[in-house]
Amino acid sequence: MESIEKKRILTRIAGLYYIENQTQQQIAERLNISRTKVSRYLDKARKEKIVEIKINLRKDDYSNLENSIEKKFNIRECIVVPTYENIEETLKAMAGPLNDLLERILENGSSLGIGWGNSLKGISDYIDVSGKSGIKVIPIIGGLGKTGTGVHTNSVARNIADRLGGVSYMIHSPAVLDTKEIREVVEKDSNISQIIKLTETIDTAMVGLSDIGSGSTLIKTGSFSPEEFKYLESLGVVGDVNLIFIDENGRPVPNKIDERTVRISPERLKKVKKVIGVAFGRRKLKVILGALRGGFLNILFTDEETASNINRIG
Repeated sequence: MESIEKKRILTRIAGLYYIENQTQQQIAERLNISRTKVSRYLDKARKEKIVEIKINLRKDDYSNLENSIEKKFNIRECIVVPTYENIEETLKAMAGPLNDLLERILENGSSLGIGWGNSLKGISDYIDVSGKSGIKVIPIIGGLGKTGTGVHTNSVARNIADRLGGVSYMIHSPAVLDTKEIREVVEKDSNISQIIKLTETIDTAMVGLSDIGSGSTLIKTGSFSPEEFKYLESLGVVGDVNLIFIDENGRPVPNKIDERTVRISPERLKKVKKVIGVAFGRRKLKVILGALRGGFLNILFTDEETASNINRIG
């Protein structure tokens, strides 16, 4: 095909498709060529700059940053919101995208696994999803935090279930017990064994991530002592995903606390199709990176400052 004639047909097809909004099939019938050829010509039109597509992004659009993180860590979605000085404002900004996500991925009768913590408690206050029925909200970790404060595992699960119009289950056990033997006995209890069995049905989970610094919620709630954190840090732990202690590469770190802990196992959590991690802030950067590298999350909610650091470090 001569160069002028080629450009003419490419321009003609591009105009029909992008300006007149005709389908590729309609163009094929109109020009008496195959639909495959129409598709190929449109591709050529873009490559030869006959067609240039421009997307006018909003000032607070983080699509490029989100896409970069999704590709680097091979995750389903990364959702980034603006960074605010006030944590509450950041959680409010996450509410809209989270509601949209839950409407998309939760089906009637879904089982939703829930962890614990300030971020999950905070964002759960803004959940507003309608049109779903039969949602089961199941704790995937024993009780952490004081009841009545809102951050306790059962409190978070109940709050989310209320806002989804679903039903929540309660786990009647602390997350960390005194000995391995007590944990083994507790897990045989009818309530605990029921919850453990229900975790096998979970198709979506929401988890918080904690660092092991002095400002960690695990320290503030009295769930762990500074000495226990020093011990974990000496093993190379950078934080935890649902009380699964991991190193900077996302590998679970063997430790003497694990055998006393009531929670979903690392292997089971990785089998959950959609695991949503909600975390942001400089002190959580290492544990977020570890969770992504280790494949514990495939949907990440974070803020712009944290996302930029994640993308930079990779």
